[in-house]
Amino acid sequence: MSTTPEPWDLQPDDSRTADSLRTFIIFCEDEHHECIYFQSFEKFVRNLKINAIPNVRSKKLNLNATIDTCVQKGLMGFDHNRYIILPGTTEHIWCVYDRDMESKNWGDIRAQDHIDFDTAIMAGESAGLKIAWSNDVFELWLLLHFEEVPTGGILHRDYVYERLTDLFKNQLPKDAEMEELTANATFNYKTNMKRRDRFIGQVIPLLKSKTEAAIERAQQLEATFGPTQQFHQRNPCTMVHYLVIEILVGEE
Repeated sequence: MSTTPEPWDLQPDDSRTADSLRTFIIFCEDEHHECIYFQSFEKFVRNLKINAIPNVRSKKLNLNATIDTCVQKGLMGFDHNRYIILPGTTEHIWCVYDRDMESKNWGDIRAQDHIDFDTAIMAGESAGLKIAWSNDVFELWLLLHFEEVPTGGILHRDYVYERLTDLFKNQLPKDAEMEELTANATFNYKTNMKRRDRFIGQVIPLLKSKTEAAIERAQQLEATFGPTQQFHQRNPCTMVHYLVIEILVGEE
């Protein structure tokens, strides 16, 4: 039987007491790479603990699973006709999910799919959760570390993966392992770089020095949309920078 602790059971380092830590509970869709990304901040932000919960599904399923887990753990309750974070809760609770558009053709997407995305965000915020959504995909946030993205039209996740593929293949610094990997004609970011070992060894090290640029670009994207535009219409856009800014409050 495995002795690996579950995310909820992770303990702080012996040199730091639990009371001194700023604790983030982050519910993620992905199996590992989103969790790894957020947990990497523990290495350079003081008094920080990241409990990243993987595989929480997508959109409303992510929100539902988040609320269910928080209720079970005594962080949320039902009051005044809604689920709400309980008074006295000190953890920073975030829900991270993508739009993952159902079709590349905007006209083929059902109105209900748009509404599901919008109402999940609204319900989460009503419950006091913080929602770091991305439209269309979390990797948009990673791409913003390296370059701006075009605006004025819908940006499907295929574009994001194509740009990341080109960057890792042709523009970013590489060690011998990456030289060999990217020389393969079939190399692409989605297939090759989302693997746990490569994401830790080859992607994460490139991000930290570019975080400020990513935040500025994400803010610029957000500013292109107004409060009267429905969430599903805000594309390309990501709210991950709000979570990262909150994490970085304690940066040394």
